[in-house]
Amino acid sequence: MVPRSLTALAVFALFAPTTSLAATLSCNGGPAPAFPFKVADGWSATPILGNLSRPRSVVVDTKGNLLVLERGKGITGHKIDDNGCVKESKVVVDDPNLNHGLDAHPDGKTLVASTPDIAYEFQYDPDKLEAGARKQLVIGMQGPGHNTRTVLIPRKNTDYLVVSVGSGENIDEGAFQTSSGRAQIRSFNTKTLSVDGSAFSDDNAGKIMAFGMRNAVGLAEDREGNIHAIDNSVDDAYRVSIVTNTVIDIHDDNPAEKVYILGQPNAPNGSFFAGAPYCYTVFDPTPITDVTLQPGDYFALQPNSTFNDGWCASNAARPELILAPHVAPLDIKFGVKKDDDNLYVSLHGSYNTDEPIGYKVMIVSGKYDGGKWTPSAGIQTPSTDLLANQDESNCDEGCFRPVGLAFDKDGEHLFVASDTSGEVFVVKKGNGAFSSFKHHPPAIAVALVLPAFLYALSGLL
Repeated sequence: MVPRSLTALAVFALFAPTTSLAATLSCNGGPAPAFPFKVADGWSATPILGNLSRPRSVVVDTKGNLLVLERGKGITGHKIDDNGCVKESKVVVDDPNLNHGLDAHPDGKTLVASTPDIAYEFQYDPDKLEAGARKQLVIGMQGPGHNTRTVLIPRKNTDYLVVSVGSGENIDEGAFQTSSGRAQIRSFNTKTLSVDGSAFSDDNAGKIMAFGMRNAVGLAEDREGNIHAIDNSVDDAYRVSIVTNTVIDIHDDNPAEKVYILGQPNAPNGSFFAGAPYCYTVFDPTPITDVTLQPGDYFALQPNSTFNDGWCASNAARPELILAPHVAPLDIKFGVKKDDDNLYVSLHGSYNTDEPIGYKVMIVSGKYDGGKWTPSAGIQTPSTDLLANQDESNCDEGCFRPVGLAFDKDGEHLFVASDTSGEVFVVKKGNGAFSSFKHHPPAIAVALVLPAFLYALSGLL
């Protein structure tokens, strides 16, 4: 039997309403949005690419070209005009094994991209949008569970490569073992890697920036050179009461997704512990009735004489920012403009909640203080929806689902990839006047959205 949500998605794609919210910003020949969307006041947005193969990470190279990692296809390159619209497109790397990670070196001559097992370096010509010879940088990352391998080339420490590997399962005992090579973020000095690539878990090659990080898909560098990670927390959370020894279902309201500051990649803190698999962060303390906790505090799912709330509070690093549970943050970027101290977060959207939540790009206000970025109002700084689906409550039946974010060099254009709808949007400042349009998603988009959404339901972020 076909699940109700999948049947509804197919119906939605075929018979979607013909009205939507579309900004005055538009690109001649650009695609119509696959799903209705809305934009924050004072901003405009439009899709600039459609019918892509599950686009994940996006980056802008030194010549202003937009590079998109398309899962199951490779890397495509797109020349962009002053309005943020696409002038020309071509395949840069033809490799269906690339599945998520992508970054462009500031030297303009190198790309790094990842499969579930290997992070590769490619020679690259941004003028021709062509890649040449490749070599292995980091190997030995294949494992069960989460299969994305995020890669980040720091702009302040360009000889380093930061790589994130998620946990092997929802609650992974190996997350507490640094030798496992799972649920951790490592920093590699690319000048000292083995000629055929160094193993991710080789402590001589990759230094641990954080472990116990359940699935930190989003990595970003602030303008001071600090690395920040945003972690997807556990699903199906529960609490074994220390008073009654009964199991309390708390999964709908806890735990929080969270942002951590990890420091500089050339001086990693090998003892930075982010909690998994024993410790998780409170978002709403109300369902946890056996103790008194506050948002941002740690709790143990099943407290015992070793791993309990007190142990977690003493041993797990406190996050700098918490988000609602299950919103599935997949990327973060800091504002590029001199006067833009905001953090931008893409939320892929939930499947482990009673009601859909996420499915948007949001802005968290911040400031630079003491040589690092911090949220402006502390651990629960409110957010603003920048680019969102028109009706989030309908997203179990079909929505765009943001993944990768990338600013151009001036910070004027923010590019947003949505894997399930096969789109890339451009968002920029400017008064957004909206009007209805009369475009159904093209037939090819309908053919793309359903299989992509089925793939996403696998739960492998």
